[in-house]
Amino acid sequence: MSTKWIVTGAAGFLGSHVIEQLVEKGDEVVAIDNMEWGVQKHIDPFMDKPNFKFYKQDICEIEAIQKIFNEEKATGLIHLAAIHFIPDCIKDPSKAVKFNIFGSQVVLKAALDSGVKNLWFASTGDVYKPSEEPHKEEHTVEPFNIYGKSKLLMEELVRFAANEHPDRRIVIGRLLNLYGARETNPHILPEIIGQLKKDINTTLRLGNLYPKRDLVPIHEVAKTIYEIFDKVEDGCYTLNFATGVAQSMQEVIDMIGEVLGKKINVETDPAKVRKSERPHLQADVSKLKDILGWTPNHDLKSGLTELLKGEGLL
Repeated sequence: MSTKWIVTGAAGFLGSHVIEQLVEKGDEVVAIDNMEWGVQKHIDPFMDKPNFKFYKQDICEIEAIQKIFNEEKATGLIHLAAIHFIPDCIKDPSKAVKFNIFGSQVVLKAALDSGVKNLWFASTGDVYKPSEEPHKEEHTVEPFNIYGKSKLLMEELVRFAANEHPDRRIVIGRLLNLYGARETNPHILPEIIGQLKKDINTTLRLGNLYPKRDLVPIHEVAKTIYEIFDKVEDGCYTLNFATGVAQSMQEVIDMIGEVLGKKINVETDPAKVRKSERPHLQADVSKLKDILGWTPNHDLKSGLTELLKGEGLL
């Protein structure tokens, strides 16, 4: 297991949870974030820890990133920095390409050149061709938006490099829909919670509710990332990080209402309806389970209860 990690996108949603686990376990953490999307309060609890160091740095700046890797001599990398929110990627595709592809290549080369042994790269279930069936890692990849395309190209760059560095452990993690505390993007679940916090009796104004999603507890994904390198040998692995269960957004809302003990009414907000919407996204997690012996918990009701308590709604 690596004992010194570089984590990019450190002040983001998943990044802050990964850092929390690493710091608590006593590993050294070198955090990188340009703070365009990161949140300072997510990393404030760690700033005075002796095993934590923070760089406010853009991953697209080649010389600066190479210098950090050369000086820190980390043995592990967890690369999370990217533009994740699909509407933002569609609005500015050039920026998505810059950070998700070019920035990832900068980080990848710096890590390999400096001798990093264990490398974890965040990809997405959005690389898969839309299907009603749970996606296996070998299923057809056919992203239909710039976010999925940018992540798929990142995957290809990582695999290309892995062929030239067979002595490294490299994991490409296809993440499904993460949920939990400290979300930094306006996805539908934080939107629901935000509206309820303003008025618990409000009629929610939302976009499409029919899409089914594999909702994954954020802290359990952080745990899988930390543990995976204890279980794999040298080589490159592409794995789904998910629960293997999908539920519609309407089912999620009904479940929130059940937890809160009230009926939640919803009306469609045309401004929130996406023109292009994947109807079903669910992962097959057999490979992850074979390696780890477990997968993230799919008990969504318990996860939502914990989240609602944390948000002060219970």
